[in-house]
Order: sequence, then C-alpha cells, then structure tokens
Amino acid sequence: MNHDWDSIRDSNRIREIRKEKKLSGEAVASKLNISTQYLYDIEKGKRTLSAENASKLADIFGVTVDYLLGKTENSDQHSESELAEIPIETLNNYKLVYKGHTLSKEEADDIIELLEAALKRWKK
Repeated sequence: MNHDWDSIRDSNRIREIRKEKKLSGEAVASKLNISTQYLYDIEKGKRTLSAENASKLADIFGVTVDYLLGKTENSDQHSESELAEIPIETLNNYKLVYKGHTLSKEEADDIIELLEAALKRWKK
C-alpha cells in the first residue's frame, strides 16, 4: 500500500515540475521518445518510470532524480562540492545562459565586465 502512495506522490511531482517549467506533455514525451499518453500514464501513476527515463526527465527539468522521485526536497542538480571552478577570465569561452536565455557575445562580455568591476571594488 505504501508503494502505491509513493508512486502517486512521485508521479504528481513529475506533472507539477512539467507544468512549472511550462513544458507540454507532447514536448516532454518527444524528448523521452515515448508517446504522450505513456507520459500521462506515468504522471497518473498508471505506469512505472524506468531509471533511464527518470534520468532523462531529471535532465530535461534541471533537477535531481531524487527530487523528481520525491526522495528529497532539494531540487539542485549539483551540490556545491560538485560545481566546477571557472575563472572569470575564461567565461567568454562558454555559452552563458540566464533564465533559459542564451546570452549573446555582447551580453556575455557585459556580464563579465560587471563581475570584474564588482570584484575590483570589493577588494579595495
């Protein structure tokens, strides 16, 4: 009986995250290479979620598998200890994204300049 409750809670979380991220069932199902109905059945707890699809969903939603499955309330995909250190000077070598928007070269350069100016001011 407890397993059924967990399944319902987990599936509801999947639907909640999908809605929160403003993703359609069709779009998510397409990324998982499953039918939309199959995804909706997972969300309703009528079908089980495979480990492979759980991992893919976590990546799509930008959360951990544990959060997706309701095992934790922490949705951060990376713990602080897992985050790579990237020198500010090299940020222009990366595609920078803010709230889902990929920054243009000019926007990224402006952000880097702002960071450098703030750091210089704080070091005084």
